Amino acid sequence: MDQNKQAEKSYDMINPQHYKSSDGKECIDVMIDLFGVDKVKAFCQLNAFKYKFRAGKKPGASKEQDLAKAQWYKNKLKELASKYPIL
Repeated sequence: MDQNKQAEKSYDMINPQHYKSSDGKECIDVMIDLFGVDKVKAFCQLNAFKYKFRAGKKPGASKEQDLAKAQWYKNKLKELASKYPIL
């Protein structure tokens, strides 16, 4: 297998390294620290909608990739909702 194909295969399309700080903290966790959980919940909801809406339409992004990203944001929203319930 050539290096490009091997790199593509090991590349995490959902949680790539460029969304992590130098100490390994996920960008979305930093967003919670800076903006609060309610705004990040809304961000997740809107991103899930965006990726589902554009699925299969953006050049270079497959429908499957977009749907996987939409699902990731739906799952993150559920995780945040259970971890930080509305009081």
